[in-house]
Amino acid sequence: MSYIVGIVWFKNESAYRRAREMFTDSQNMPATFENWKALVKRELEEIKSSGNIAIRADFNPETFMDFCRSRGFQANSQARTAFAEHVVLEYRKTGKGTIIE
Repeated sequence: MSYIVGIVWFKNESAYRRAREMFTDSQNMPATFENWKALVKRELEEIKSSGNIAIRADFNPETFMDFCRSRGFQANSQARTAFAEHVVLEYRKTGKGTIIE
């Protein structure tokens, strides 16, 4: 059985910088967008080699902060994980989402 794994997805360097400014634990994230992309590439290879599927949890600052407020999260790794899991659940319900190839 394949698992679906959500990956918080930053569309470009500007979005990544903005996210790092928002997150309370940004020191635990890759320092640059390029480093983040390299990390995600390795994660995707592992996900796919295990026969699983990765889906994008597109990061939008306003949407993410609304998600955090509505669920009592601080903007940190716990919130990012919950956000990605929420996107996976929505994908399972609706079939709508972007699979990362």
